[in-house]
Order: sequence, then structure tokens, then C-alpha cells
Amino acid sequence: MKVTIPAALVISAGTLFSSSYAGAQEAQQDPSFAAIDAYLCTYRDGKSPDDLMRVAEKWNKWMDKNKSVPYNAWIMHPVLSSTNMPVDVVWLGAWQNGNDMGKGMQDWADEGQGLNAEFQAVIECGEHSQAASVNIRPPAENWPGYNGVAAFSNCTVGEGKTIPDAMAVHGAWAEHLDSIKSKAGMWAFFPGAGQNDIDWDYKIVVSHPDYLSYGADWDNFTNGQGWRKAMELGSGTVVSCDSPRVYHSVTVRNAGINPAPK
Repeated sequence: MKVTIPAALVISAGTLFSSSYAGAQEAQQDPSFAAIDAYLCTYRDGKSPDDLMRVAEKWNKWMDKNKSVPYNAWIMHPVLSSTNMPVDVVWLGAWQNGNDMGKGMQDWADEGQGLNAEFQAVIECGEHSQAASVNIRPPAENWPGYNGVAAFSNCTVGEGKTIPDAMAVHGAWAEHLDSIKSKAGMWAFFPGAGQNDIDWDYKIVVSHPDYLSYGADWDNFTNGQGWRKAMELGSGTVVSCDSPRVYHSVTVRNAGINPAPK
């Protein structure tokens, strides 16, 4: 697969566990995975982001009242995307581990169906899926802020290469980001339940605290000749990533999930 410049910029988640997930375990010693919860949705006729935020405020009170397990949540609206990704809004959540995921899902199944109906009156979600997330580069201090920028790119391992080979490339790119004092955080999401007929191995997710950070990394990659470094590391050969979809994110719940657990 030919890698594009925007894709190389972000090179830098049936059953819950796929072969990709198992391969990632070989890429670092005893990695810690967070459990990702994603809804890909469109707004119902006459509904808007303000309607969704009102339900999210009720949900936050429900979470506090029920003393549910720690769960971070973001509402994300596309900023840079195309017609082949017909999504109005993404709800992205994260539990620290699978046990918390199970407890959170059980709480919602037992007590949350009335509130779930309110969500469904505002949005219609064509996909509800899970992923296993491993942190490659910690995000900037004070993550997550109220607003942020998140880029999602689908990545495919090159012929004859392995998931650990690809993770080594991303790890080396993370070191490059260290050298330029980037504020970006980076994760690999390995596909889990709810994702059908995928033609990629995992997603690379890059978070920025703001568009200034996003633009600074873009400029380093292009005018700063970072693309040469990406090619040297194996972008387009060891692993190829497609053009990222970029979202404006709003944090609707911060339960203190550790972005880079040891």
C-alpha cells in the first residue's frame, strides 16, 4: 500500500482479542491494555450536538449516582474526513482494563436502559465496537483537556513483517516526536468485538491538546523533512497507514484513566 504524507504524519484495536492483539503482546514486555468503547453515529432529524450534550450531562450524573467504575468519555465531531466515512459524531470511551469494562457494561445493562433510550432519541449508531488500546507515547501534561484534536489512521503490516516489527517503527517515531518536543500522545487500537470485515490490522490514534500542536507536528513532518525520517524507519514498507480522520474532541467525563499504564 502506498503511504500518503498525512498518513505518515500519524505513524508516530466475534471475540475481544484478535490475532493482532496477540501479536502486540510480543511487541513490548507485559504491555498494559485499556478497553476502548466506541459508538459511530449520526444525528436523528432535528437533533444537534447541543441535544447530545444535554443527555451526556444526565449520563454524568447517572455515573456519579451509581458509583460506576472509572470511565473516560469523549464526544468527537469530524473536522477532516470524507464521504466514505459518513459519521456525524463518535462517542469514545475507555476503561482502564477488562474487569472494569465488564463491570461498567453490567451496570449499564442493569440500570441504564432508561437513559440509553434518551441517547437513542438523539443519535443513531451504526457501529458499537470495542478495541484493546496500548499506549506508545504518553500525551502532553494535563491530558485530557476539555477540548482536543484526535487523528485515527488504519494501519496494515507489510508483507513478511509482523506486528512487533510495526510497533518498533511506531516506537522509533515516538522517539522522534520526543526529539522535536511534540505534544502528541499516541496509541495503537487493536480490533475487538463489533468490528466487521476490517481490512486493516490496527489503528494508530494520535491526540493533540489543540490545533497549534497539530499544526506544529504537521510542519515538522513536511517543511522540517520529518517525512524522510518516517521513510527511514519503515513507513510504507514495514507498515502502511492510510490518511487519518481528524476529529475535534470534547471531554465529557474524566475519571482519571491512566493514559500510559505500566
